[in-house]
Amino acid sequence: MIKNSRLNGVIVAGIMWIAYCICLMTGQHVVADILSPLCALFVFSSILSVAVVNVRYRVPILLIAFGPLFWAFGDIVYLLNDFGFVADSEVVAISDPIYRVTSYAYVLGMLAFGFVQYSKNDMLRISVNTFLFSITTFIISIATFQMVTHEELTFARLHPLHALAIMIAMFIIVFFLVIIASRAKRQISFYGLMVLSSFLLYGVLDIRYMMMDAVGLDASSPVVDALFLLSIVMLGFAYSTTSLYKLIYKTEKDAVKRSNAAGNVMAVVALIIGLLLCISDNMTVSRWFFMLVVAMAYFLMTKTIQLNELNEMLIEQKENELSEVTEKLNNVSLLDMQTGLKNRRAWDRYGEDYVLNNSERRLILYSIDANFFKLINNTYGAKVADKVLLEIGRRLLEIEDVGITTYRTDGDQFMVACEDVMGDVNAARFADYLMDVLDRPYEAGDKIIRVSFTIGAAIYPDDISEFDKLLSSVEIVRNSVTPRGNKSTCAFFDSNIVPKIQRNQVIESKLQDMDYDAILRLHYQPQISVETGEVIGMEALLRWEDPDYGYISPSEFVPIAESMGVMPSMGRWVAKEAFKQIVQWNEKYGGKYVIGINVSPAQLQEERFMTGFIEDMKELKVKPEWIDVELTEGIALNGIMNINDIIEKLKKEGVGVSVDDFGTGYAAFTNMINFHFNRLKIAKELIDQIVVNNNARVIVSSIIDMAKGLNLDVIAEGVEEKNQVDLLKEMGCKQIQGFYYGKAIPAKDFEEQWLK
Repeated sequence: MIKNSRLNGVIVAGIMWIAYCICLMTGQHVVADILSPLCALFVFSSILSVAVVNVRYRVPILLIAFGPLFWAFGDIVYLLNDFGFVADSEVVAISDPIYRVTSYAYVLGMLAFGFVQYSKNDMLRISVNTFLFSITTFIISIATFQMVTHEELTFARLHPLHALAIMIAMFIIVFFLVIIASRAKRQISFYGLMVLSSFLLYGVLDIRYMMMDAVGLDASSPVVDALFLLSIVMLGFAYSTTSLYKLIYKTEKDAVKRSNAAGNVMAVVALIIGLLLCISDNMTVSRWFFMLVVAMAYFLMTKTIQLNELNEMLIEQKENELSEVTEKLNNVSLLDMQTGLKNRRAWDRYGEDYVLNNSERRLILYSIDANFFKLINNTYGAKVADKVLLEIGRRLLEIEDVGITTYRTDGDQFMVACEDVMGDVNAARFADYLMDVLDRPYEAGDKIIRVSFTIGAAIYPDDISEFDKLLSSVEIVRNSVTPRGNKSTCAFFDSNIVPKIQRNQVIESKLQDMDYDAILRLHYQPQISVETGEVIGMEALLRWEDPDYGYISPSEFVPIAESMGVMPSMGRWVAKEAFKQIVQWNEKYGGKYVIGINVSPAQLQEERFMTGFIEDMKELKVKPEWIDVELTEGIALNGIMNINDIIEKLKKEGVGVSVDDFGTGYAAFTNMINFHFNRLKIAKELIDQIVVNNNARVIVSSIIDMAKGLNLDVIAEGVEEKNQVDLLKEMGCKQIQGFYYGKAIPAKDFEEQWLK
């Protein structure tokens, strides 16, 4: 599509050039002066579009594109003159320096192309050849000009700017001729012919113009103007009709000749032409001898360069003897040295081979991220974190098999590529297997650490038809997954993923500068005594009612807030609002209600968490026994190394501490002896099953019995049915929270319904 648009632009430029020529012939000079800069600008835009899509050759192409651009600027001066904005006497003085920039841009673009394209020695040879041949061509051109015009053009008569302009025009012609002559024996591409023709035409016209101007002849004419503009259209046509990637690929395959045979022939031919001009009295003998000296310098310098290259070839031969060692080192470079897994570079190479050899075979790619791994590193230390990484790597290496390759792509990010060799791989089942392998607790010395993962997956070519977009798409899927406590989560690519990502971006934007008082609200859910049916407390639950997007669930925005680093400030706002509310209710109703406040992992990582929490309590005159801090089981048992210190400080202040969602993780009951909580909150996932699943009943009963033995209170969360209430009461659970009694509601409604 881009190539077609370039071609369309140059076709328009070509049509404008034809119209320009017609206008010149019919005497409509104002219209011609309008068409000329427009034509050059269309060519500029076409060449510029090539630079946009080609990174390696962007600078050379941009420099060459400036040639038509400044030609257009020079034409605009004449257009302004037509409308009386520039005086007749000032036109040439203003426009000529602008036109000169076109030549400078071409030369700089050629040199930049050479430095990108060729080796140091090749570029040196080409530059030397071009410089020396430009001198000889310069001398021959002056002699030829004198012979044709019968005007004497001596070096003394040439203004330095004229001489410089002629040399630059010579350089433009000769540089490209030398490059063409230096190619290996292979037909020159259409692109090369078009560029050569464009530069050759432009250079010849420019040399003619400057020489005539130097001797006071009228150098301008409608034909010359049309030919100058034609050279620019030809240049645009060269870039618009050729794929630059294919062009460069071909050029790199054609080695630059080392013999300089073509250069030798060009030098000899130049000397013969000069000698003929001397014999016909059109060039002085001294100038011919100067050309001879230049030719000798050329032979000497190119021979020296060849000797240098020979030395480099000998060095290269020695280096080739170490190729086996180099290959081994290269293989090592494809491995992550810490885990032994393959690295990102190995994936890039794998992708190239896969597309080349197995383009029709399905490949399932899983991108894996260890949740809150930085937390482990910060709290347990780098040595423990490294041991966990090593264990992750060991487990992934163990699952490698025919068609299964594992990678470490970043610090705590991994990848598994699963080729569907036999055509029978179940992507979802393999994901479950992968999570089962990774979710098992990790031993690091005397510590048992629980790590959960978020996994994004996509299938090539079913989901993603372009292999080079597979990895980025999988990472997008992974980043869209919300971590779920201690459980690993896997999501597969689907058509809904893009809107979800866009929604996450909107939430991130809103969270960056959110006014908590204006946007956020706390709702309260009652906690009921089973024996009396009375309210004993409530849990403060955060709610976000957005004016643009409506209700946004905490399960959606809290993980985003944690990843952005705004959760500590948001969590402190929640705590202060809950403090104010419980003070108001307990003072108003003379009660001893207890309010549960959830604390996130991000808050616990903050050094000032405890200090700020206690300061806010004292400032708002909150009695410690009115507060119950709720920590998830994952945080309590495996997330924060100093959790016991935090619990002890809270309890020392008189604040209660509960374990939220207990029973959903891998923590053994025996680990509870290390932590001194006040209450366990049995997870809703278990409560949902106690009526229909005997195993769930046994587990819940065991939790209640364990809590009694440890002198802990127990509250069941998520209770929604009467038969669940009856079973829990029978098991000895004395506190209940859930929809059976009531949903979380605003403070005013809660007070009306439960406290009055």
